[in-house]
Amino acid sequence: MSEELKPEVINGEATQADTKTDDYILEVYDLKKYFLTRKEFKLVKVPVLNNPDPASTAMQNAASSVEPVAGDDSIVAPETPIEKSDVAADEPVVSEDEATESAEQGEKKADVTKFKRKIILDKTYVKAVNGVSFKVKRGETLGIVGESGCGKSTMGRSILRLFDISGGKVFFEGTEITALKPSALRKFRTQMQIIFQDPYGSLPPRSPVGQIIGEAVKVHNIVPKSEYRDYVIDIMRKCGLQDFYFDRYPHEFSGGQRQRICIARALAVKPKFVVCDEPVSALDVSIQAQVINLLKELQRDLNLTYLFISHDLSVVQHISDRVGVMYLGKFVEMGDEKDIFNNPMHPYTHALLSAVPVPDPHYKGNRIVLQGDIPSPANPPSGCKFHTRCSRCMEVCKHVEPKFKDYGNGHMCACHLYPQD
Repeated sequence: MSEELKPEVINGEATQADTKTDDYILEVYDLKKYFLTRKEFKLVKVPVLNNPDPASTAMQNAASSVEPVAGDDSIVAPETPIEKSDVAADEPVVSEDEATESAEQGEKKADVTKFKRKIILDKTYVKAVNGVSFKVKRGETLGIVGESGCGKSTMGRSILRLFDISGGKVFFEGTEITALKPSALRKFRTQMQIIFQDPYGSLPPRSPVGQIIGEAVKVHNIVPKSEYRDYVIDIMRKCGLQDFYFDRYPHEFSGGQRQRICIARALAVKPKFVVCDEPVSALDVSIQAQVINLLKELQRDLNLTYLFISHDLSVVQHISDRVGVMYLGKFVEMGDEKDIFNNPMHPYTHALLSAVPVPDPHYKGNRIVLQGDIPSPANPPSGCKFHTRCSRCMEVCKHVEPKFKDYGNGHMCACHLYPQD
């Protein structure tokens, strides 16, 4: 897709991209992923207007409409006319004089005398990812940080089409993969891989290591059958695994070794883009350093591109070229690693950085403690999503959502503390 046909979308507004499309391996525009959490039927009563003129007909349609969520279905029960007094028994009794006066004003106001019953199917959605847009250059590492439940892992899996998205577009090397059928998407599976968070739950316990790593190699015909074993062993060596591990089972390995097996499985199909979904969060600190160094070596040798998701800001700072901060399904700040850690702009980023432990017993930092819990993604607050916990909240933050703007050098932020025009 040409550069002219793919504008950059930030908060629903299209802007012309300044960099050539060839520089990016992944482009995400207004990505949304909603999960259905509740579905129930409701009986509602809507007014029926007697005045048949077009103006009153429009009023009737507006009065009887119920705003649905995308994809909702509604079931309408047979219309049963009932008297208004039967529906609203607590309304005051109107005298004859008042009724006559009301009739004289009937030309200006619609006369509502009856109601109809309507059954609607009401659904509640969790907006796990609610309109994120970003680009990833070839060979770089984009780190994603944020609290649990902010949508980091859901975003990573939605990009790879492990989840069906609710809206938006994803381009991989210029091809829109969100519009592809499963058969057409199959050839992209080898180019996009994921390393899961749990090294214990992501490996089949009844398969030996060689089969786990080489299964996708066979399915996608990466190498001839005669070279299969040597190819898998070579991948194992690159990931720090011994040759004799080929016939062993996952329960015979430690957590760090299992994560190396997961890395080898992802790299066995020669991918270009890898989503690292908190790959070191379940490991000891000493093992974390080894796995992170391994990922950096493999990136340098194989020219890989990473989307690195993590809670640990120290790890993100060590491995990332750019960093994006997510809160309640959206980005609140994004920029180069040095800009984010040395000159944070958003109050939420300040709070996250203040929680990073410093290995100095004499250091006393200014710890920022956020009050309350993260709001429900099913019912997010209006305006700025962070205003319920922000110590610098203003009145405009409660009603107007800030724009996600570039404030220089690619440092983007969504906050009313900075100019919005």
